Amino acid sequence: MSFKRFGAKDLIYSTLVAKPAHKFVIHSGSVYKGDEILLDGDFSNKIKHIEDGEISLHEMNINRPSGSLVYSYIEKGTTRYANRTISTSEFDDIDQFSYGAQLTQSYPMKAGLSRIFVDSGPEFSSQTFENIDAPVTAAPNKKYIRALNNVVNSRNAFGQVFEYGNLGTKKVNMVCAPGIFYGSAIDKGSIELNYYITGTLVAQAKDSNKDGILVETLGPQSGSTAGVAIYEQGILLLTGSWDLSAGSHTDQYFSPAPESPSWLSFGTGLPVVGEEINHSTVVSSSYSINFKGTNKIPTLTMFAFAEKGRHNFSTNPSFLTRGSNTSLAGTKTYTETLKSVKNIAKSDFVNFEAPFKSITYISKVGIYDENENLIAVATLANPVKKTADRDYMIKMRLDF
Repeated sequence: MSFKRFGAKDLIYSTLVAKPAHKFVIHSGSVYKGDEILLDGDFSNKIKHIEDGEISLHEMNINRPSGSLVYSYIEKGTTRYANRTISTSEFDDIDQFSYGAQLTQSYPMKAGLSRIFVDSGPEFSSQTFENIDAPVTAAPNKKYIRALNNVVNSRNAFGQVFEYGNLGTKKVNMVCAPGIFYGSAIDKGSIELNYYITGTLVAQAKDSNKDGILVETLGPQSGSTAGVAIYEQGILLLTGSWDLSAGSHTDQYFSPAPESPSWLSFGTGLPVVGEEINHSTVVSSSYSINFKGTNKIPTLTMFAFAEKGRHNFSTNPSFLTRGSNTSLAGTKTYTETLKSVKNIAKSDFVNFEAPFKSITYISKVGIYDENENLIAVATLANPVKKTADRDYMIKMRLDF
């Protein structure tokens, strides 16, 4: 085995940009991710222990019974390490977690689309001496829209100015996608929202101009702004409140009382975050959400050169001819028996031994750090025949 240092031109750093496409369908309170059908396991549960429309982050506990799932744990100690799901007060409670106790984190960890509905009303709670008997109380979900104040105000693209304005006091329908689906950001111009009633497409919204504005491209108010897309956070803020069915359909989107469909009711059936939405199962309305992600993958390309006349020796025992292993030892000397390199050159003629030629086969390339610690191994699909008069360039790529 021989070591060789990479030269300045042997390493190329680049970024691979992938744009995975996703499609979600919401119908009758169920969410479906693309055309995926979750398989049943050998036990009374799904093989991945997730629900429709979700993704398992680590693909652990595949086809295991629910009562014996793998889980992670940390022992409580003076380092004060704990899972983020455990609060400081819970960690400090000795009755709940004594020192040496296991702090567990259940698997599988999963992710899926979610929905936050922010009702109209005051943006902040207020209690002063003037209204001490009747304080102003903001809805619990107002905290989610207030957190986006600076994000919305700072979004300027292609001359389009985004303003938070009265967003904190009006009705907002937030559809949220976890980063596992879109990577760095949602790809601009890839968002498509479809609103179906009894299977018929009645409204559609897109970010056709790639500026974050969701424009209704099909529906009673085609050309109007239905909402805003925040690409980097994977959040869709839908504010369009007009009737999408032209008065021909109503459903129980928010309360037992029937209401007309609008972009505020888009996604009814998605898992709700924060304050629950009081609605029954909506059967006649269904929705689809289409978008692409922007996943940036750092890539390191490495070139390993095997020049002529080099790398023609192997530490494999089969590289040398078999012979006596008896060593010569004296009172003051020790001499090992000399061995010759095995000639594996083949001849095209019968009963004729080809002249000796140093031949090795390169099957693996090891990558070492500056301290000669092996950190990666590249295995060739087929070993490469290396002779003294032949050189090779082996190209390797490592994705992070």
